[in-house]
This record gives sequence, structure tokens and C-alpha cells, in this order.
Amino acid sequence: MSRNSWVRLQTGKQQAGEYLFTLSDGSENMRVNLVEAVDPNTELYVNRAKCKMSLVSRLVGARGKMTPVSPSEDQVFVDPTTWVAVDGLGRKVADASNTGEVRKDKFVGIFYHTWHASHSRNVTLNANTVVSQYPEALHDYKHAAWKGVGICFWDEPIWGYYNNGIDRFVLRSQAELLADAGVDVVIFDNTNGTENYIDAVLELCEVFAEARADGVQTPKISAMLNMFDYQADAVQLREFYDVIYSKGLYEDLWFYWDGKPLMVGSPTGLDAKDEKDRIIAEFFTYRPINPCYTEDYRQIVENGKVTVSWVPEQKVLQNHTMWKWISVYPQQKMYRVDDKEKSKPEEMCVCIAENWSDAKGLTAMSSGLPGLYGRAYSVKNGGLDPREDAILYGANFAEQFEYAISCDPSFIYITGWNEWVAGRYEEMWGTTNALPDNALPGYSRDIEPSTGVLKDHYYYQMVSYIRRFKGVNRQQSASAPTSVDLTKGTAQWENVTPVYESYPNNTFPRDADGYAGYHYTNTTGRNDIVSAKVTYDADYVYFMVQTKDALTSKEDSAWMRLLIGITGSRAAAWEGYHFIVNRTSPAQKTSLERSIGGWNWEKVCDVDYSVQDNMLQIAIPRSALGVTGEEFSLFFKWSDNMQTDGDIMDFYNNGDVAPEGRFSYLFTVDPATADTANQGTSKDTTEAKTENSTATEQRSDAETTVQDNKYGCGSVAGGGVAMAIAATGTAVFLKRRKRKE
Repeated sequence: MSRNSWVRLQTGKQQAGEYLFTLSDGSENMRVNLVEAVDPNTELYVNRAKCKMSLVSRLVGARGKMTPVSPSEDQVFVDPTTWVAVDGLGRKVADASNTGEVRKDKFVGIFYHTWHASHSRNVTLNANTVVSQYPEALHDYKHAAWKGVGICFWDEPIWGYYNNGIDRFVLRSQAELLADAGVDVVIFDNTNGTENYIDAVLELCEVFAEARADGVQTPKISAMLNMFDYQADAVQLREFYDVIYSKGLYEDLWFYWDGKPLMVGSPTGLDAKDEKDRIIAEFFTYRPINPCYTEDYRQIVENGKVTVSWVPEQKVLQNHTMWKWISVYPQQKMYRVDDKEKSKPEEMCVCIAENWSDAKGLTAMSSGLPGLYGRAYSVKNGGLDPREDAILYGANFAEQFEYAISCDPSFIYITGWNEWVAGRYEEMWGTTNALPDNALPGYSRDIEPSTGVLKDHYYYQMVSYIRRFKGVNRQQSASAPTSVDLTKGTAQWENVTPVYESYPNNTFPRDADGYAGYHYTNTTGRNDIVSAKVTYDADYVYFMVQTKDALTSKEDSAWMRLLIGITGSRAAAWEGYHFIVNRTSPAQKTSLERSIGGWNWEKVCDVDYSVQDNMLQIAIPRSALGVTGEEFSLFFKWSDNMQTDGDIMDFYNNGDVAPEGRFSYLFTVDPATADTANQGTSKDTTEAKTENSTATEQRSDAETTVQDNKYGCGSVAGGGVAMAIAATGTAVFLKRRKRKE
């Protein structure tokens, strides 16, 4: 090839399938152009997401070669519906034992805020901290404790006062948590003016696309536009169409409804005489928002009389199916405009809390008025949950979700995920020093975990309700018993199922600015856990875990801990886990310990283990775990590099954990199915072979602690993008790739 020449890619006959053409390992820049698609049999992926355009470029460089086509490779999505969990309040999260099979026609969206990309330029305060220290400041706009700050957080998010317009660590963490919960679409809050925060949307799309390539079934995207000004909607629609949709960017992330990408807004502000506006009007499925909290459209009440009402435009009501984003209980059921009989609701909203009171209608969350619909408020029960810690239990959320499930709409819109902030006003709706939308933990509407008193309680409450609404897959039972030789490699595990998958490539460091004055770093990512297996024989339960790269030294702190809980056991536990392995760094052997209450442990026995490159194997006597019968069930998780022992919230920030957060993998031995257990993972997923799987036995110079192949208790106590846009192509290869959702 000569410099600046055109390159034509031609191949001989190949098997049917998808092939990936990549340019990599470049040292200079490559100029590319996006043009209208030129070949119906070729797809372009930008940042790992499909794009409808074609890429045109001249090669800047003189070297390149074609390597053989690689073996086919399956893209799989991890199935979190098979995971089990108990939340911090002791509530068991719904699973296959108490919910139905997956219902393909049910969808969940959640209100998501990209606006931190803009607001983070401001100095902020934690309103909960201010009011806790200075209670008199709650209704005093000029109190010195506010320092004149106009935007306040209701509490601190688990990832700090972040800017999700640039913080890829936060975006990846959100992608995983929302995927684990079963959320199908994030609906951006673009309801203020004409701002779309488009750069933050693009950053989110890039990170979500990368996560999907790693097996994370991330939510897709949509946007909720201005609720009151449809001319503003038109401005927003044009920007979304021009920047993303017209170019086919991140098409894998578009959320479709009625066969078109969904926009939660109205097209009536578009100019019917303008050709591009006509295209935009036909491109999306539109669902304008009815913003009224009640069915009778009352907004503000004074002295028992409605003084402000708001009714959507008649032409919008007549021509468009409308949706709700917020409502008081019982929430209004939203029907398709062509469903004249109102036979089945299309959409309903479910809210954490509402800035509403019966006495005044719209009411600032900071008002402190009796009857304010906060987290602990129940309309059916006529007031607040009387428990001292009632805000932890989510009576409002539960009441609304129970009602929505009973109505069985096609789509549930949850408000919300990560709003976090509210403007502070001298007066609004009769409240002095008003924080209208979010004020304090009990009077806020976010589900995203916090560092404060709410922790992750609402997250698992949401997971449980989504599972009840959408259904789950049942975890496959254990395959036939297999004795494991710890001196041998992966071949002996080849037929062991199920495979417990974990998301790879999520241990990258964090280094990003947050709100003004905050900067966040985290370098605790170390061993990137990718998969695990469990098997058993008459005497032992064997655990195996693999990481993306070779394991670090076993002398590292908090190294590759295994937490185990026994299903149905009422023994003392830490966050539901009865046993831990590797709490302290292992030596020739490692220790199995049991909880004597919380993060307090006593030794049960020494156990054998081996480390071979990226694989750790452990053999634990069944008698030590108390699982000696023909049938038993346990749950487990792996954790690496925990920073604060005994604080389960540490799992959201530090090291790596599999599975995420409080979730655990479930291992069940059922003799009736053990000999005929299906090979592969659970329903709707495809097993992906790990890098180190082989067809023959492997032996290595692995560090092992096995003596005479007997694993007894030593002592027992009682009892890349398709084309690298910024890189010169110097190595070219084809990869055959199958994709499955």
C-alpha cells in the first residue's frame, strides 16, 4: 500500500455470520468521514454501538496485513434475575421462588438526570447536613449556614457529589446497577427550558455501549421533554435528531415503542412546512407528559379551593397517548388514545415521594407540613408510617407499586433515580426557604444509593417490585457431582454448570471532578472477577473463580474473599453470610470462619486452595458448612480489595465484587436434576467460554496447598470500537461475531 491510497477490503467466501473489521495499533491520526450507508450488508459500530452511517477514510500509513478469521464468539448478557439478595432491612428480594417467569411484554423506565453535567459548575451544600446541625435554618433563607448557596443536595450520593457528564466510573456503576435491577430504559429529564445536556448524553451512551459489550444489559435511552412548552420540545427534538438519531449513533441503545424510537414529549411544536421537521415528526413515537398530580388537574389549593389547574391542550389529548411521570395514589391509568374502551392501561407511574399535600396541592418538600407525601406517607393508611425509622421502608413507594402491579400496565415509569438536587428559593408555594422537589432524606424521590441513612434500601425494594412485575429466570440447579483435584486446571471444570458470570472491565481507576470543589479518585480496582463455578462430591464443596488477568499476590490485603450463606439457616451472620474464606491473607492453607454476629468471626477450620494464573480453587468440607444432606442450597459472592471491613456499602465503590452490591449467586443441589442438568447458563443467555478453558487437562507450577489429595479440616473450632477513529490502522483482522440479546 502506498501512503494516502484508497484501501479496498475483499474476502473470499466465508460462513454466514457477522464479521468485525478493525484497525488497531496505530501511531498517527486517521481522518474519517461519516456518510450515508453505502452497503446494506455492512454495519458500522462507533464506541461499540451500531451506527446507521458508513465510515470513509484514507489509510495514513504504509503497513498492514490480513490475519486469519478468528473463531466465532458469542456476545452474552449476564442474567441478574437469577441472583438472590436480602436488603439491609432484612427483606428478601423477590426471586424465582415467589414470582413468575419472565414476561416479555412488560417494561420499566426510570427518570434519570444528566443535568449534573451542568449544575456541577456550582458550589453546593448537603441540605440534610445543614438542617441536622442547624434545625432553625430549615425555614430561614438567609441563615448563615446556607452560605448563600442556591443548589442543594438532599444527601450525599454513594459516589459523592459527582458530575456524570464526565465521570465514567459513576456511569459504568450506574449502568450495572440499573441493568441488575431490570430497568429497560433511562428517561432523561430535559423538562427545563430547551436544554438536552447533549454532551452528557453522548458520554453516557459511550459508557453504556462499552458496558453492553461486556455483557451488561444496560437500559436503553429516551428523553422526557418540556412538559408545558411544545415549542421548546421542537427545539429539543431537532437537537436529538441532528446529533444522534439522524446519524444512527448508538442505535443499539434506542428504546423503541410502537416500532419507533420513543420520545416522551410532543411533536406539535414542529413546523409542518419544514421538510426536516416533517421527518422528525414521523421518526419517533411520541408520548407527551400529563404533568398533573391528580386526575382532576388541580395543582394548587388555597383555603380548600382549587386556585390553579392545568389541563393539557385538547388537540394533544385527542391525538396523542399521554403518559405520567408523577402522580399521587391512586395513580392515573394512562390508556392508548385508540383504546376507546379503556381495556388495558398502557402506562402508569410509580413514585418514591411527591411534593404534594391534600391541604395545598403542590407543596415544597422542605415545608414540613403535616400530610406532605414523603417517603413514609401512605394515602390508604391516612398518614405517615408511625415507625421511628419509617423513611427506610418506603410506604409511599410500596403503595404505588402494589397498585401499578394490580393494574398491570405495559410500561411502568419510576420517578426517580438520581435527581439529587433542588434549587433553594426564598419563597415558593407558600413556603419560606423552599426546596421544592428534594429537601431531606424523608422528603426526596431518588432510588440511587446514598452514604446517608437511606443507604441502598430503596434500590432493593425497587428490584423486588420490578421482578414481581416483569418476572425472572430460575437459576439452573447444579450439574452432576464432580470431585476436583486442586493441582489440576480448568479442564476438570469444563462440564460443571451453571457458570456464574460477572462483568469484566469494571475495575478501571476513577479520576474525575465532581461539583465545584470536589475531585474523586479511586485506584482500588485490582483483580477483575469474570466468572465462577461451584461443584461438590460426597465430602466437599468446591469453589472456583477466574479473573481477567493473573491473580495478584495472595499477601495483598482483603484478597479474593469468598462469602457463603446457607439457605434457610438462622445462624449468626454478617449481612446474611454465615461463612467467610480469606478474611485474612492465606498461607499454606486458608481459613474458613463463621460469623458470631455481624463482622465478628471465629475460625471453623483450615481449608485447602490453589492458585493457577487467573484461577483460584478452594475445597471446603461439607461438614464444616453443615450441608451434609442429599439436597442443599447455598448462596455466595466473591470480593476483592474491600477497604472498610464490615461495611457492605463498600462494595459499591472499591475493588471488585461478584455479583454486584448485596446480590449473591445461588447454588442448589437437587438430586432429581443433578444428573441431567442442562449445560450452559440460565434461560435467555448463552455461555461464553473463558479464555483459559481448554479441552485437555492442564497442570502448571501453580501455588497449591494440597497434601495427598485430601482436603480435610486442619483444626475445627467447636460447633475497541469497530474502527479506531483516532488511530492509524497498521494491523487489520477479521473477527466473526454472533450477537444475542
